Amino acid sequence: MHKIIIIGAGELGSRHLQSLVNVAQKIEIEVVDTSLESLENAKKRFNDVNSHFKVEISFKTKISDLSKNIDIAIIATNSKVRKLVIQQLVSHATVKYLILEKVLFTKVIDYDEISQLLRINKVKTWVNCPRRMMQVYQNLKKEITGTIQLSVTGSNWGLGCNGIHFLDLFAFLSNSKKIVLTNNLIDETIIESKRKGFDEFTGTITGESENNTFQITSLSSGNSPISVTIMTQNTCYQIQEGPTGTLIKRNLENQLYLEEQKFSMPFQSQLTNIVVDQLIENGDCNLTTLEESSNLHLEFLSNFISFLQNKNKTIDECLIT
Repeated sequence: MHKIIIIGAGELGSRHLQSLVNVAQKIEIEVVDTSLESLENAKKRFNDVNSHFKVEISFKTKISDLSKNIDIAIIATNSKVRKLVIQQLVSHATVKYLILEKVLFTKVIDYDEISQLLRINKVKTWVNCPRRMMQVYQNLKKEITGTIQLSVTGSNWGLGCNGIHFLDLFAFLSNSKKIVLTNNLIDETIIESKRKGFDEFTGTITGESENNTFQITSLSSGNSPISVTIMTQNTCYQIQEGPTGTLIKRNLENQLYLEEQKFSMPFQSQLTNIVVDQLIENGDCNLTTLEESSNLHLEFLSNFISFLQNKNKTIDECLIT
């Protein structure tokens, strides 16, 4: 029996929990959150989909109440407390595999500290940027050759909290290791995140890696859906994400329409079970490793901190989650 734990039973944590219903292996689940309300909501969501799955599941309010030997831990807390949660977990239990939600941490200093801690304790770790798991993007990676230009645009989609997903996608499709970002097109007005105590941004972030280029834009007004455009030397791929997504392919030389595909973007409640089964069966999964994701996060976070320091030189963190 494999022991799976989830720390953080909020919106994302409860969706991870729902997905565990579809794990092929025999598992035991423990869910931890300091909020009784969040635990009750997670329990309800689990029961909503648990018509056939018989599993031992328990809900706790303290990490110290968890089992001592854990196969897979999923940490779905906010970024501000994630460092402390990891430290408490590793101090309390032996953990084989760890999955972290993004944005990882709010301070640059935390990345190296936690990476060292997990390395010392031999905890193999991945970060939940799941676009590289999705079939539409896996197919594109096989098809694309040469350099790419990736651009994303839409209204109020969360440049801070969600931008790392598209930076990860860019790294995945372009095989980029070192990406340099710029912040001169971020809007001056910082807005309040829908998550209390955190900030959000609008405007544009650009970047490059060798001959590959990257641009993401979150418009401050309107209701434009997220649109992803990927251009190679010969082909333009236009992607409308969503429950019913569309991929349109055009030839850049003559602008001829080549192909249109329909696809579906899976929800988190349809993905976590795949990752868990991969880890149990193979000791690896399709998510981004902590090492690669930390490098992307550090460039992304430092870019925002640099932007904020233009207003206040003493700032050393960026409150995105």
